[in-house]
Amino acid sequence: MTGFVPVTACWVCGNAELRAVHDAVFELSEYRKQDPALAEYSGRRVDIVRCGACGFAQPAALPSLEGYFDRMYDQRWSADWIAREHAGAYKDLIFADVLSSLAQRLGPARRRLLDVGAHAGRFLTLAQGAGWDAEGIELNPQTAAYAREASGLPVHQVNVHEFDPGGRPYDAIAITDVLEHVPEPAPVLSRIRQLLAPDGCIAVKVPNGPAQRFKENARALLHRGYRPTLADNLVHVNHFSTRSLRLALERAGFRDVTVEAGAPELPDSSGASRLVRLGSWHLARVPGGVHTPLAFNLQAYGRAD
Repeated sequence: MTGFVPVTACWVCGNAELRAVHDAVFELSEYRKQDPALAEYSGRRVDIVRCGACGFAQPAALPSLEGYFDRMYDQRWSADWIAREHAGAYKDLIFADVLSSLAQRLGPARRRLLDVGAHAGRFLTLAQGAGWDAEGIELNPQTAAYAREASGLPVHQVNVHEFDPGGRPYDAIAITDVLEHVPEPAPVLSRIRQLLAPDGCIAVKVPNGPAQRFKENARALLHRGYRPTLADNLVHVNHFSTRSLRLALERAGFRDVTVEAGAPELPDSSGASRLVRLGSWHLARVPGGVHTPLAFNLQAYGRAD
């Protein structure tokens, strides 16, 4: 029940030169009552391996339990928590940056937008306020329902591979802090490409794998007893580098791909953490800064042919 299936080639470029860079630990005891088979993975470990060709990192093996990722993400949040997620402004800088960049790339006449992974609908609400004709996709039934009600916009509880746009392609598709959670990301990007109108734009935000590893290892050096956490439970199953994110988009059929430092999440309160995150982001946006450990997040854009 708690076995693994080896992954022998890079999900982005297909190269088999994979080297271990991190030890991921499973701790799923909170699912003991809800899903005992899932909880049995607690205490297991798997290597995160990095591709020597493109820099992408992924697990050396995946859990063999049927529907592992769907079961892990079957999180039963309270209504109050979902409402706070919708009201929370901690991602507003990210959302504003994405909407502004898409508007610059598309011009004022193209405003049909799909949000893949709409969560509680915060991005949809902001997009609507900025003049976008927006709708979303969200797998979690609780957050999908809340996003639909709170935004007043269509939010489809469906997998992106099964989603039918009704013959109306999108001018822009945003996928923010989602792609790192999906094993084998190439088919997701290819499907998004199919949903875009000619010359439409994709906006992808993911954590920067190398920068996150650097940050976690630095914390371990500074704080005795701290264990670096990057992929426990395989919550982050994909770890993109600048090069591998660009390559993944190009192989999915996107052109004019750009990758820059992505905006950070910001704590609601002011303070040192907020200033450090903003300062790191601004420094990482200077030429070449996206290749430094200061670029904790990556924001990519590409156009459909």
